[in-house]
Amino acid sequence: MRPTDERGPRHSLPEHPGAPVRIDSTAVIEEYAYLLEGVPSIERAPEELHGTVSSLLKLLASAHAMSLLYYFSGKQRPIRFTELAQATSASPKVLSQRLKEFVEAGLVTRQSYDESPPRVEYELTTMARELDPAFQFLYAWAARYDRNVSDVSPVETA
Repeated sequence: MRPTDERGPRHSLPEHPGAPVRIDSTAVIEEYAYLLEGVPSIERAPEELHGTVSSLLKLLASAHAMSLLYYFSGKQRPIRFTELAQATSASPKVLSQRLKEFVEAGLVTRQSYDESPPRVEYELTTMARELDPAFQFLYAWAARYDRNVSDVSPVETA
């Protein structure tokens, strides 16, 4: 089943108010299982596939890239520049650069409206939506290990 298909929620609602929402891991895996079909394991992947992954990781390692995609992944609608700036605390220059890179990479669409004042909206493409399982697993990992890594500060490099 592809992310563009209609499907129920990938999480189960709590039994009582205030209880945490649980991720339905089986549903997430089943929904995105098609991504693994016909793909070799990492150790058997052709060299050009490693280059593609390396390029993606380089883009994702850019300032605010992961927080932007994480924010996008939680939304099912177009998002305006100002909302993205507030959500990520990225400077306008960095945010503009990341969005331009995402558009060039085919991860985000940019829709400009001829209005006064001008309005521009950004939305994830289907290709980028297929990164959702990665964010689901990162979220699950963070929920499990939050207490262990929250006190660790990133190392500053000169």
